[in-house]
Amino acid sequence: MAPMVDIVDRYERYRRNVLNLQASENFICSHVRMALGSDLAARYSHIMPDGHNAYGGTDKIEEIYTESEVSVKALFKSKFAEIRPTGGHIAAEICILSSVKKGGTLMAIPEEYGGYTGYMQPYLPDLYSMKYEPIPYNGETQEIIYDEFEAKAKEVKPQAIVLGQSFLVKHYDLKRIREIADSCGAKVLYDGSHPMGLIAGKKFQPDAMALSDVLYGSTHKTFFGPQGGIILTNDGDFFTHIQENTVWKTFDNYHPNHIAALGIAAQDLIQFGETYASWVVSNSANLARALQDSGISVKYAPWYTESHQVILSSDNREKYGDFREISKKLGNNNIIVDTEGRIGTSEITRLGLTDMMKLGQVMSDAIKGKDVRKDVTEILRNTGVKYCR
Repeated sequence: MAPMVDIVDRYERYRRNVLNLQASENFICSHVRMALGSDLAARYSHIMPDGHNAYGGTDKIEEIYTESEVSVKALFKSKFAEIRPTGGHIAAEICILSSVKKGGTLMAIPEEYGGYTGYMQPYLPDLYSMKYEPIPYNGETQEIIYDEFEAKAKEVKPQAIVLGQSFLVKHYDLKRIREIADSCGAKVLYDGSHPMGLIAGKKFQPDAMALSDVLYGSTHKTFFGPQGGIILTNDGDFFTHIQENTVWKTFDNYHPNHIAALGIAAQDLIQFGETYASWVVSNSANLARALQDSGISVKYAPWYTESHQVILSSDNREKYGDFREISKKLGNNNIIVDTEGRIGTSEITRLGLTDMMKLGQVMSDAIKGKDVRKDVTEILRNTGVKYCR
């Protein structure tokens, strides 16, 4: 049996020598890592309903919590923030429980069009005795079919309209969705798990806070980490329901080290978020064009993407293999992407990469079977951590 410390050490050395283009991941700065690995990782803090803490020695932990909450609210200009969920999925559970009653209906974008699997009938709707109805969607244009959506919403009368996709490359028409929701009495729940950092940076769906009843999601994709979840709203009554569905319903211990790390990351985004988000969006569009120009088919030409994601086309299968094979070819050359056809620019942007023409050519060569490990090493040699204080 190999000593676990050695395995982790080998993993750390491996990650220092790869380009990570996973759409669901991001780099975390040293001060965020410091908080995660601090003494806080072994501690509890639990404020009881009457206001006292069930644990002693928590004054500093409560200070950390308060400062992190203030930072998150400042970042998103929100009146209320729930920062304790330890994952985006848990944040989703809280928001759905706070807006849909048993037997009620939620509408969400279908999984076949990149919608989050958890919103489909076998999962959260079944778990909480709710009904799922699909939002009519055009996969070719990556847009909701709004007239059909409006008619369907009037028919099924959802209590919640859930926006958000695991494959997300285009803004929603939130003004139209808000009108549809108001006409049928539904809450608009915006799952910003993927674009959360871009929303904070005002470069993707900048009206998410203004036109949704709640913005929620994970904090480790376009956000600067750590892994966790946040919930944001300007509706005090709705926030009361959110608070009712937290402790002892969807989580207990909230991991104080996670809260400290979240506050540090939020403060980094306050300082650097707009510049970072601008580069992410620019890098994605430029990388998509570079791949397309080098012979790798990318979906949604000529606009390709408005987010951190680039989506490869299944048209590549005949020449270069399916998405799993493409992922394997890239992985063998120290370039990491998922096996679903998504490429993300969040982490490489944190490392200061801007030459997407060169990166696109290197990735294309790897997909075509060439050994580009030396090129990857050269690219990495010229990177440096950015957007950290």
